[in-house]
Amino acid sequence: MPYNPRTSTALIFMLTWIVGCVEPPPLFELDVDGLRRAYRLAVPTMPPAGEMPLLLVFQGGDGGDAPFPQEEEFRALGESEGVLIARPIARQLDGNEGAWLLNADATSRRDLEYVEAVIEDIAARHPVDRARIYATGYSLGSMFTYELACHLSTRFAAIASFAGTMPVSASCEPEEVVPIMHIHGVNDGIIPYAETWNWKDWDAVGAMRDVPSLVTFWKDTYECSSREERPSASSTHIVYGDCAEGARVEHHQLSRGGHFWPDEIDGTSTHEAIWRFVSSFSKR
Repeated sequence: MPYNPRTSTALIFMLTWIVGCVEPPPLFELDVDGLRRAYRLAVPTMPPAGEMPLLLVFQGGDGGDAPFPQEEEFRALGESEGVLIARPIARQLDGNEGAWLLNADATSRRDLEYVEAVIEDIAARHPVDRARIYATGYSLGSMFTYELACHLSTRFAAIASFAGTMPVSASCEPEEVVPIMHIHGVNDGIIPYAETWNWKDWDAVGAMRDVPSLVTFWKDTYECSSREERPSASSTHIVYGDCAEGARVEHHQLSRGGHFWPDEIDGTSTHEAIWRFVSSFSKR
């Protein structure tokens, strides 16, 4: 089934945001190679002493300024844990196959350069712990987090994402390991769990991986040698360990899950499960 980067998911979250009357985080603008880009940043009202971890959240759909799933919960976590929560805002630029550019290479790095610019802009405003920069993404944003793991591996300490995949032909030779957690519902009707599929008519992207081969790609890339399976009533949690440089690859296979962001995974709020995973890693 082809994926539509202009899915209405972002609109649903925007309406939820408006109805809830929650004030969005402050907006910051910056120039990246002549393009005006923007991001939102939530800063703890009482920042801890010293450097703070930074979590970037990447929206799906056609991007825009819609809130991220469980954004309120992530912001509350930022307050309690002393974490900067940044939401880069995607743009459908000329030549992009979607709001986030996939299959980046030496000639197509503008979204990667934008992310680096966001990190540097935040670091100029607040003390950022550069050893603890993390990313999470939903749908197309999930796909983009794999671009970060492939091409900005020296920047990110870990990523965790829901309902995405990566191109079969992706150029991916990370300089450093980036531990990965992938969450996916087996009943996802937008990003199929067990089937490869073609991204519309853009040759630059081509066939997309099924989720089992996505997970296999990363556990092979990181040379993981152990596997543990933890079944539950609602999911199967697969953990690949003993990987290169202390990495780990985890996969939550949601037995009843679709494409919509789940509130929880095995009784743990999804935002908390993501934070527990990524925050257990550091570049130090």
